Amino acid sequence: MERCIVTEPTLDELMDKGDWDEVARRYENFDFERAVRRPISDWWLRCAASNPKSPDQLVRAKVTAARVDGVSWHRIGELLGIPQEEAQQRYDSPAEPS
Repeated sequence: MERCIVTEPTLDELMDKGDWDEVARRYENFDFERAVRRPISDWWLRCAASNPKSPDQLVRAKVTAARVDGVSWHRIGELLGIPQEEAQQRYDSPAEPS
């Protein structure tokens, strides 16, 4: 019999699936003393990018906020699920007027 470890989904996985009830439950029971600190813009950007109803302007605004917070293009690409170069090309310039 093969041995394996069963783990709970990460918050990133829950957000990717849109399981906001479980995200909220974990937040309510979160141990802030043991937390790994990340810029809030990481979270906002992941939320905007994972919601298919998010307009491009919202994602662009969250990318801009992340850059102001010092988040690298590499990390932004990870959060958006695209290569760093694509993230930079798409969001490093002003949006085209509609």
